[in-house]
Amino acid sequence: MTQPRILLVDAYDSFTHNLSAQLERCTKAEVHTIHIDAPFQSASELAPFLASFDAIVVGPGPGHPENNRDIGIIKDLWHLDLAHRLPIFGVCLGLQSLCLAFGGRVERLRTVKHGLISTIRHEGEGLFEGAGDVIAVRYHSLHARLGGVELEGLAWAKDPENGEVLMAAKHRMRPFWAVQYHPESICTEGSDRIVENFWRLACRWNREHEREVAPLPRDWAVRPRELSLLEQLQESSVKAVHRLPAISKTVQRVSMFARGLDVRRICEMLEVESKREFVLLESAATPGRWSIIGVLTPGMTELIRYTAGDSFVELSKLGEPTASQVELQLPYNASMWRFMASYMKAREASGGEADSPFWGGLMGYLSYEVGVESLSIPLPRRKRRPDVNLAFVERSIVVDSLTGEIHVQSLVPRDSEWLNSMKIRLQQEHDLSLTPSATPPPPPAVATATASIQTHYKEPCKPTIAKPLGERYRALVRECQKYLSSGDSYELCLTARTMVSLPSPQPSEWSLYNLLRARNPAPYAAYLRLQDVTLLSSSPERFLSYSRNGKVQLRPIKGTVKKSPSMTRAHAEALLNTPKERAENLMILDLIRHDLHRILGAGNVEVPQLMRVEEYASVYQLVSVIEGNIPTSAPLTGLDILATSLPPGSMTGAPKKRSVEILQALEAGDEERGVYSGVVGYMSVCGAGDWSVVIRSAYRYDDEGDEGRWWLGAGGAVTALSSPQGEWEEMEVKLETFPPSEGEAMLGDKGWATEYHWVPGHADVPGNGMADPLAKEAAYDSGRAPPRDDDNPRPRVQRQGLPEKKPGGPNTASPRAASDIEESLILRPLSPGKP
Repeated sequence: MTQPRILLVDAYDSFTHNLSAQLERCTKAEVHTIHIDAPFQSASELAPFLASFDAIVVGPGPGHPENNRDIGIIKDLWHLDLAHRLPIFGVCLGLQSLCLAFGGRVERLRTVKHGLISTIRHEGEGLFEGAGDVIAVRYHSLHARLGGVELEGLAWAKDPENGEVLMAAKHRMRPFWAVQYHPESICTEGSDRIVENFWRLACRWNREHEREVAPLPRDWAVRPRELSLLEQLQESSVKAVHRLPAISKTVQRVSMFARGLDVRRICEMLEVESKREFVLLESAATPGRWSIIGVLTPGMTELIRYTAGDSFVELSKLGEPTASQVELQLPYNASMWRFMASYMKAREASGGEADSPFWGGLMGYLSYEVGVESLSIPLPRRKRRPDVNLAFVERSIVVDSLTGEIHVQSLVPRDSEWLNSMKIRLQQEHDLSLTPSATPPPPPAVATATASIQTHYKEPCKPTIAKPLGERYRALVRECQKYLSSGDSYELCLTARTMVSLPSPQPSEWSLYNLLRARNPAPYAAYLRLQDVTLLSSSPERFLSYSRNGKVQLRPIKGTVKKSPSMTRAHAEALLNTPKERAENLMILDLIRHDLHRILGAGNVEVPQLMRVEEYASVYQLVSVIEGNIPTSAPLTGLDILATSLPPGSMTGAPKKRSVEILQALEAGDEERGVYSGVVGYMSVCGAGDWSVVIRSAYRYDDEGDEGRWWLGAGGAVTALSSPQGEWEEMEVKLETFPPSEGEAMLGDKGWATEYHWVPGHADVPGNGMADPLAKEAAYDSGRAPPRDDDNPRPRVQRQGLPEKKPGGPNTASPRAASDIEESLILRPLSPGKP
């Protein structure tokens, strides 16, 4: 018997593949997914192929059902002639478009419901037969009202803010059913029965109308599953990289036990402070376990650099002159990811320590813009900086903080001499660490790191800190909520940058990292000095890990409470288990399930930890864990998961593509996010990988010409339940994990002081040509704000797929005292010759 087929129409939502997985599970059908505008531009183009499907499912999506760009071919599906008609089930946008098609109307809710849960009232018949209590997750700011007599309401939700809201409807004469809530959400209960009932009703209608399903035509261009990167390699001209360094296909290694030998001490043994390039991934707190030091070797270590938007990848050897750099041209229509798959495929190795996740491979970071590029969103003109910044590590030291075991590893052929000499050095360092000293014990870690920095200054250090402008940030929160209210997004992860300028002489990057790590120990810390970029990270958030056996894990964090003497865990639990905080986490959790289902398919994704409070050094946070298994029958690798999951959903919002477009417009006053909001980690020659989100981090670019200038990023998820002031305070809490930005609050008694100001004439202060009145007002001289300019509104930024917003509104500047202006600044540095 031929397997039944369902056509799923995707309106560019970030929950679609959860729905696809649910359909496969509940109907045992093969699900084919198309977008609302591709590959078919109209329902008439699609109609000839519909005979090959048993039913259509119209998925959710952002926007308004009256906007052709948001609805595409969906609007025509309800009016197919009898010859092409077949059962249709709509979800969210699907219900709204059904009602519009048959005389109803769509209105805004008085109170938006994104990620919130309601009890659904129904009669227990037809679509809801045997469903019992349905506890449903709602993601909508618009709702439908029935009109005429052709549609019949089936279910409703009642809440104090909006009254009774239609949750399900059917057409009285045609095989059309739809629901407003999201049956595919992890927190919706009783939804499988509704999907099963739809399938039963659809099959009955097909039988009664003697509708026979035809085979798929040969020219059907849509695959049930996307090709993996390895399959794409087989179909393309991208082959293994032309200059494969000599590596051993069998990992050479020696191991030793050295419990108590600090990872930082090993780095200092390797002269970290004198190295131009250095890579450390450190687990400084639970649930982290492994720390990895890449031992980079001049003339041997290969560096990979790629800038989003380029058609080539740059390859060079560490320490070699720029003239020896090679630009590898990517074939037409071949992505950087396909190059990466080819590169790692050619470097597979075996024989490493079974417990060690890293045997050698690529270490470094992938910027936020790499993910934006993968969403086919145009990137603004910007400085050419590495968005992919990686080193191929042949020699490495892996430290197991759980057992104290250290693995010294090499991919260099016949490298036993280096392995043995490194083991001896490590053993000597361990012995020294155990030798009793006549000197007093060192002070606590924070004081040690602070003292190290203070030796650089004869007088108290006064870093200049340019924080985000409070009023502007709150105004942007309100702008986000306008988009949420109009149905363009469910959640927007707004961010902003802070600049910290340290006076000369500069403390070393390593001293700053030690201070950051001591104050905020984190499971996914990192110290990277690589190709003119420095990153100091104390990230608590794992983005993605994948084992060589195909086990995948993501740990999104949404919901943050600052620790204090009065903040007990019980109090934090209460604050983080409110509807607002849980809704934030749920939306990202469902988005990540969608990303995994897209690659792994139904039955291979689970949620072992649903919104649990975890304690970190300076905050309590709400954390979920999503896991998956790569099917052994599929030619997939962890790289496929990484490529399709960026940028991190916890840094964008949902739906991801539309949210990124909106954020790109709202954050246009800043430069690109760059390293911040990207990921840092490794991909091993054994097939494993582990990446953390670059948050709670500081970074610096050498091309800015100021060794003391550091950038910090922070932000938060804006939802309909957010308050502008609350979001501002959460952003400030996250900034407090960075040593330089805490100033006297952290180190006042150690000789630090902090000045929050702009130096007149500083290169980072735009001149009179600024379009943003809030930023213009902030560029003051001698404590006096410039005059108001009510005729110079915020720039109008149009993005593909977004309605153009009218200028003015809450972003209009109002007079403030200089002391208020001093709370902050976030302004774009001006490039030479750039207006």
